[in-house]
Amino acid sequence: MAGAAVGFRVKSGWAAAVVLSGPVSSPLALHARRIDLSDPAIPATRQPYHAVDPAQGELEDDESRIKQRVNVVRRVTTESLEKLLADFRTNAWTPRRVGIVAGSLIDPATIRQPHIRAHAMEGRLFRTVLEDVVRARGLSCFVLGEKTAFTAAVKVIHRRKDAIRRTLGKLGRHVDGPWRTEEKMAALAAWVAVAET
Repeated sequence: MAGAAVGFRVKSGWAAAVVLSGPVSSPLALHARRIDLSDPAIPATRQPYHAVDPAQGELEDDESRIKQRVNVVRRVTTESLEKLLADFRTNAWTPRRVGIVAGSLIDPATIRQPHIRAHAMEGRLFRTVLEDVVRARGLSCFVLGEKTAFTAAVKVIHRRKDAIRRTLGKLGRHVDGPWRTEEKMAALAAWVAVAET
């Protein structure tokens, strides 16, 4: 399908995914779902840089535990994306571009407080693993920070922010399942991707 793209809003251990088709002036949401980026059967993979008890707010210092958790994140992300791409093929959707919205693009090394740094490291991990898996499948990809996503969208979609928000709210009528902030941000990334295709 010409003008199709996929957007993701990355969270800790999962992502909202939305497939959108163009034209840019009147996009249509074709599909929305949640995909796993961590293994629900292994809770530590949702916060791989936290110590065993995340409530303690400490960084994990066991490099072997971190490596094991990160390997699981890579495996699960790859499996989730493969399932999504299989559904694309089944439905004759051929997105060529992917947009990812992340909570923050801050370098975790600049954060002094260990607990906040752990969250930043996890945010970067889930975003970069998804980005790597997407690119390995031959898809063009870009990343937006949540705080600046609408500013970037206004420039390429050529609509005011309030008009973009209204359209995003209406897009959810065409898909099954929840249509919350995460899905709207994933749809925004997909819309930007359609506009840049």
